[in-house]
Amino acid sequence: MTFMVLLTYGSIFFRHPTHYSPYSLAFVFLPILILFCAQWFICRHKEGTVRLTAEGLEFIGISPLTLLKRSKRDWSDVHSIQITYPQSMGKNSFPHFKGQPLSFWQSFSFNNYGPNVTFDFKSGGSATVELPYLTKPQAEELLGAIEKFGEPSRFSSDFVKMQRAIVLERLDSQSFTQLWSESLSPRYCATTYVPLSTNHELQNGRYTVLMELAAGGMSAVYLAKGDGVKVILKESVLPSDISEKQQEKARELFEREAKLLLKLSHPQVAKVLDRFVEATRDYLVIEYVPGLTLGQLVKAKGRQKEKDVLKWCRQLAEILAYLHGQEPPLLHRDLTPDNIILKADGSVFLIDFGAANEFVGQATGTMIGKQCYIAPEQLRGKASQASDFYALGGTLNYLLTGDDPEPLSVSRPKEKHSQISQGCSDLVSSLTAYEYSERPSSATEVLNLLVRLDTDSGIAKSGKN
Repeated sequence: MTFMVLLTYGSIFFRHPTHYSPYSLAFVFLPILILFCAQWFICRHKEGTVRLTAEGLEFIGISPLTLLKRSKRDWSDVHSIQITYPQSMGKNSFPHFKGQPLSFWQSFSFNNYGPNVTFDFKSGGSATVELPYLTKPQAEELLGAIEKFGEPSRFSSDFVKMQRAIVLERLDSQSFTQLWSESLSPRYCATTYVPLSTNHELQNGRYTVLMELAAGGMSAVYLAKGDGVKVILKESVLPSDISEKQQEKARELFEREAKLLLKLSHPQVAKVLDRFVEATRDYLVIEYVPGLTLGQLVKAKGRQKEKDVLKWCRQLAEILAYLHGQEPPLLHRDLTPDNIILKADGSVFLIDFGAANEFVGQATGTMIGKQCYIAPEQLRGKASQASDFYALGGTLNYLLTGDDPEPLSVSRPKEKHSQISQGCSDLVSSLTAYEYSERPSSATEVLNLLVRLDTDSGIAKSGKN
């Protein structure tokens, strides 16, 4: 509206410029300019939020007309909570929070430039909280409180995905789009084991659960906050129907491995920060690293270029050399695309260990994990360094073909895609040999194979771009 007034007066004055002095021009245009600046300032600094408690919601700074002049509502009155978008934005656009740099056009826009959280009520009325006018911590707190006090059946799938994107810090366009495309299917089956709820506190409030990331069988993975930073909590529970001797053996093995993990220090391996037992549940606290896993990358972009895969392979082999070089040697046991983060600088980062899976597996006799990446001898309870090489080969096969490897079989990616070089395909085949004695004997041997694979082109010479 301000622009229309400005253009109208401007056309009149500039049509007859000699009729008006500079003072008269200033007299007319100055109020319009002040009005323009005031409107811009209000739009950039307007506040509108909601106070959430166990009793209900109180909306502050939001138009009372849309709320039918009832700014306080009970949770039982909530019909739905969903993510909505301004007409100028496409659906699934990721948030842009207060305090973050704006583009040139966003800086001069009077309109909302991000998604909103919209509440609809059974008794009539609605309220919209505009995420761009909140800081990221404020938005995170808002969505966490909604999950804590609200009824999950009222949340739209878009709301759940938005909350996960914000809390997991997946706010670049690629990782946000991938998260949006992921299904929200149930993550665990019916069992006597029940994962922790959001905002559950552990260790006398030292750790607070922010959200469940995955659960299955008798274990779960959570994003939590501890000592002011985000961390990963890996929870494992021993079944109540196993013998006391089995429980003792499993805990002894887990305790031994946890002590080794706590000593690790490698720039491409997530640090294990703590280990504790609470309410008969065992926990590992692991460094949280935001980013896209290689599994998510392939789902979003398809199979990867051979030269990139070989660079990542070298980095992973160097990581395994470090782990296997510990005294005693430390096995990873769960080297899969879902446990490897691709960082912005092109390096890979290992974010998880199979120690917790082994803990439950030792006690129950059931192997936990993605079995198409598990070596035959590991399924028999005889894991070795060669078992990690088998998982590495399966991971390479997935990156090269876009498909999970066949369980308990030798992978030959060239049979699926003829563009893959014979040398690269042979490397994958040697890593996934059925007999562990036929695989490389050490990570150093894997590194030597990579160097010999393509010395001339330099594909495997450097682990990073």
